[in-house]
Amino acid sequence: MTRPILPLGFALAAAGLPALWMLRAQQPPQENFTGKATRDASPKVRAARIHFDPGARTRWHTHERGQILLCEDGLARTQVQGQKLRELRPGETTYVPGGVPHWHGAAPDRPATLFSVDVSDGQTKWLGEVSEADYRAEPVR
Repeated sequence: MTRPILPLGFALAAAGLPALWMLRAQQPPQENFTGKATRDASPKVRAARIHFDPGARTRWHTHERGQILLCEDGLARTQVQGQKLRELRPGETTYVPGGVPHWHGAAPDRPATLFSVDVSDGQTKWLGEVSEADYRAEPVR
């Protein structure tokens, strides 16, 4: 018995229908909330776990719609342009609004692992290098 050959687009769409149904079926029932709560089913985000060796850091950069950083391990450093240097310890987070220049990395003498959620779907604009003066400034707590 020969099977009919379906166009690739149709086959992919048909394969995705059960997954789409399951995604909607897994939405929490309304009785788990007080008041109206609406969840976007598929926001455009890019998540990454980045390990920085001691002294490693990004260049200054911006994200179109913002970035959330969570320090998972070690001691991280981050700075928003025009603000003081901050350190993040495991479990601490920061949010950088869209279009705001910033950088992040590890402390000079300790590695860091950052979990990054870029809410811009990957639209990063890379800028200049972070100066040693900015990187080695006294952090605020």
